[in-house]
Amino acid sequence: MKKKLVGTLFVLGMAALSATGCSSSESTATSAAPAAGENSAAEEANTTEAPASGEDVQVVTFWYNNTGDEAKVYEEAIAAYNASQSKYKVEGLSVTDAQKLIVSMSSNEAPDVIKTGNQSIIQYTKNGLLQSVQEYVDAESFDTSVFSEQSVEANRIDGDLYALPLDAYTIQMFYNKTILEEIGYTEPPETMEEMYEMAVKATKLDANGNIDVLGYPLFPYASARQELIYGFGGRWWDENSKPTPLNEGVLDSLTMNVAYRNEFGGKALDGFIGTANTNRYTEQDMFFQGKQLFRLDGSWLPTMMENFGSDVDWGITLIPGTEEHPEYRGSARFETDSIAIPIMAKCKEGAWDFTKWLCSGDGAKIIDLGTGNLPALKSLYDDPDVMAVPGFPEFIEALELGKGVQYPQMSDYDEYMNLVNATLDSIYAGNEEPEAALQALYEQSKDFE
Repeated sequence: MKKKLVGTLFVLGMAALSATGCSSSESTATSAAPAAGENSAAEEANTTEAPASGEDVQVVTFWYNNTGDEAKVYEEAIAAYNASQSKYKVEGLSVTDAQKLIVSMSSNEAPDVIKTGNQSIIQYTKNGLLQSVQEYVDAESFDTSVFSEQSVEANRIDGDLYALPLDAYTIQMFYNKTILEEIGYTEPPETMEEMYEMAVKATKLDANGNIDVLGYPLFPYASARQELIYGFGGRWWDENSKPTPLNEGVLDSLTMNVAYRNEFGGKALDGFIGTANTNRYTEQDMFFQGKQLFRLDGSWLPTMMENFGSDVDWGITLIPGTEEHPEYRGSARFETDSIAIPIMAKCKEGAWDFTKWLCSGDGAKIIDLGTGNLPALKSLYDDPDVMAVPGFPEFIEALELGKGVQYPQMSDYDEYMNLVNATLDSIYAGNEEPEAALQALYEQSKDFE
């Protein structure tokens, strides 16, 4: 396999550098200082002050990939941590440039702590950029059972834990109650077969043959290519992270998707999806406007609808299974935002102290409520403030089922998913039949690792 650039950078960095210790709060500047005009949102949010102490306070640099109001939430959490103890001072910085992060982690410019998605945790670990936190967990018998099992496993690579989960992310199915009642149903579907029947009845065309109301949840694209697959029991990879495009559930899902496209016309469907994509998460969002019966989306959708003044009468239900396999109901992707320590970090003890606090203490609640993400910390599952967020009770119920589909620990993940998406584009365009296209995908990806 081709060696990744980040791996080369890491080797060069390790060869050139010697270990250094934490800096004190009296240092002139951190190595993470941004260029003039950069990261203004984080700078505005950063109001933390060093805690009073008779000794030097060790500085811990923390890079997160949030901006705007979310950056202010992270700075709020940082300020709370700094006020809670007097040994360390965390200094936060918003860094959204992934390449800048990779280069920095390969050198003596590395931050002490980073926040990123668990898929990046997998890739960074495979390229030797992250410190295993397993040794810290073992040394102090840190109880990882405070987190959901699936959130811990999302950050475990080859048996070792490389990050702690900060929050969780999954998808479930929203539905428009008014449209459902108009077509003669009082309850949402429990199977894909029921969903398809409802979708066909609910789909409306205008006088020009354009789709006015979309019944089947082929938008957003990502959910149609993941959750609609998972509900059939389909998986793009197996438990050993090997590609499985010939999985029967994948074929069954695509066969149903193509049947719906053929029923209403691929051109009409693509026109609707194109407009929907342009207006996604705006006041004109198709679901917010009552133009979709079903929508596979995340826990943030109810708050967005409220903020945009949508009057749609909506409900949330588990993603359907199938008549033959009802146990697939509720299956959806599962991801975490994670906190990790670069292997080149200068202040690893301080980084671990902050990581523990942020993920398993008051920090987790600050972040979850401030950013609208679901908890990874199980004690927050029944927290009154968390449960008061619209949609959170239903999504937490889905999390507790433990049916999340994890990212594969696949070095060739990006290349594989590019092939998957190209294959699906070809199928949906009517250029290939699903079975033949999936066979070709298998041949292209069978040697991936």
